[in-house]
Amino acid sequence: MSTNEEYIKYKIEKANEAIAVAKLLTLNKYFADALAKCYYAAFYAVSAALINKELNPKTHSGAKSLFHKEFIITGIIDKKFALMYDILLAKRFEADYEIFAFVDAEEVPNYINQVEIFIELIKKELKK
Repeated sequence: MSTNEEYIKYKIEKANEAIAVAKLLTLNKYFADALAKCYYAAFYAVSAALINKELNPKTHSGAKSLFHKEFIITGIIDKKFALMYDILLAKRFEADYEIFAFVDAEEVPNYINQVEIFIELIKKELKK
């Protein structure tokens, strides 16, 4: 197994772990942290997809830009997932850095579901 293959496998495992943690946090009513974990689950999946294309951004905004360029603009991944990813990045930033961050508890399960679908799409893309 090459280093890239090991990295991709690791990032997909991290994505699955992060979404599982998001579910636990939601059950325990830690909604802001659950949204942050949703973002990280998506980020890890994006990282795996990018490294599969020999791209390794150094920042979250770099990952976002490359994801849009390589997967959204090209039509490989539906643009609704770009919107989801962008919203989660903003919500994660708000939850981590704003003094008074509001999280709608009812939206968290929807994001968890969307990210699970997204991770599966990335896994399918990686198998091509």
